[in-house]
Amino acid sequence: MVKKTKSKSQGIPLDLDNCETLEHLKPIPKSRSSSITSIESDDGSISSVLKPPPRREFEELTAFESYIRDETWDNDFDYCHAHLSYYPPFILKEVHNNLDKIKPTMNKNSRKFRRRLQSHIKRHLMIEMEKCSGFKMDFDKVGIEETPTSVVYKFADNGDHGFDPDEEDLFGRHWKLELEVKCNNENPLVEVDYKAIPIGNTVCAPKTPRLTESIDAWEINPGNETNNRSKCSRP
Repeated sequence: MVKKTKSKSQGIPLDLDNCETLEHLKPIPKSRSSSITSIESDDGSISSVLKPPPRREFEELTAFESYIRDETWDNDFDYCHAHLSYYPPFILKEVHNNLDKIKPTMNKNSRKFRRRLQSHIKRHLMIEMEKCSGFKMDFDKVGIEETPTSVVYKFADNGDHGFDPDEEDLFGRHWKLELEVKCNNENPLVEVDYKAIPIGNTVCAPKTPRLTESIDAWEINPGNETNNRSKCSRP
């Protein structure tokens, strides 16, 4: 599901130096129950599933980051999906914001471009996303997929995001983060895909989403799943 959207907090500019920190978790929003549906398996049993959130599309980095901030304000930080297509700042700086000056070599086939992109991801994109979310993000690189036309850098965060596991258990707020950054062989346009996926017991999905043939959804685990959480703590 794809949906165009503007920032929920229209009129409130993003200030990366004054983003609020998510100090404590809250109960899962009651509105999320509207995203739960049921499917019937081959043996006739009924399973409850949580539909994936609609994908929000953005063409500006600031709008993308504002959305992440707004999802925390709206208590939906663990259940969102955002997709960004943009020219990274290091490219805009080099061409002085004039896209007509983009060189044919500015793409995934250039070692310089790939090196600068990876630096941008680690030193700018991830840091700014963490500030906007208000909680700890600790992404690990989980793989690189390369084809003749594209390169996709894949990252995941399966940790506690800086919260006490007991607090997560209290509110049933366990979630993982997935981040993919893609560049192509034609131009320096970069695509960023960010997902916050609920996991665990309460109105949430298992650690590995299982897509059924009948519906694109995350299956709810009604049992007492033991989560593989890191031992990081809030600084």
